[in-house]
Amino acid sequence: MIVWHVCSSKKLKCYEQAGHIKPPVRAWETIEQAQRMSLSTGRRIILRLKFPTNTPKLEGHFNQARVMYKPCLLESI
Repeated sequence: MIVWHVCSSKKLKCYEQAGHIKPPVRAWETIEQAQRMSLSTGRRIILRLKFPTNTPKLEGHFNQARVMYKPCLLESI
């Protein structure tokens, strides 16, 4: 499944150095929800990630967020 992760430029640099995003990795199911989160938090970067299809939903968050409890490898940025 394709999901959208919102982060800051500082966090993106950490992700690049590590080669992955440390768990828990939270992401939105739709780009619209990611854009809303980006505007409300000031985090300007939205990453497109691939999660397994059975990734559990994150409680709350308009029932449109997912959370993965293992590192998410970064293939390209």
